[in-house]
Amino acid sequence: MRMAAATITFVVSVILGLTSGAFAAPDPEAVTECDRLASHGSDPERVSPGVSQSAMRKAAAISACLADTDLQPENRRLRYLLGRAYFYSGRADDAMPHLIYSANAGHRQSQFVLGYIYDGGLQGVEQDRCSAESLWLRSARQGRFAALVSYPHHVVRGQFDACDVSASLDEMAGFLETAKGMASDYYRRTWTADVTQDFEVYRKGRK
Repeated sequence: MRMAAATITFVVSVILGLTSGAFAAPDPEAVTECDRLASHGSDPERVSPGVSQSAMRKAAAISACLADTDLQPENRRLRYLLGRAYFYSGRADDAMPHLIYSANAGHRQSQFVLGYIYDGGLQGVEQDRCSAESLWLRSARQGRFAALVSYPHHVVRGQFDACDVSASLDEMAGFLETAKGMASDYYRRTWTADVTQDFEVYRKGRK
């Protein structure tokens, strides 16, 4: 009788163990097929090598990212990648909800990319430079290189004049100093130096 009870206990524990393992939540940092097919090389949160726009197998990326975001709907990295795959496929209406979700969740690459879309009014998205200002500021404050340089670049050229510019001159100078330390190639160093030079002239004129 005792042996039978012990056997039942053992079997139940095995079943429960298998069940809990089968329904364990996915690891949000694990590499998915979506990551493999749609990662951006400049995304600080990427967990897989980047794939260029021209090299991306867009239909396959959309399919994989749909499957992976179904399993992890709150994963901001995967939601960005799905938006990226949609946008590169010319499907801005499908891309925007995912990019907006990811940006609102704090994904700095999404914040920069979404700001870039609003800044240029790309693919029929209504141009909104004040939304770009807000998004790039949030991205810059998280250390995204492109936002660190693009934000003061646009301020200097008056492209945010209609907006409530939230960054102070000192903060923008800090952005450019941080970018200088991150500029790892000739293009980045030159771009950062050019914007810094223009910003210093602008800053002196504001004092």
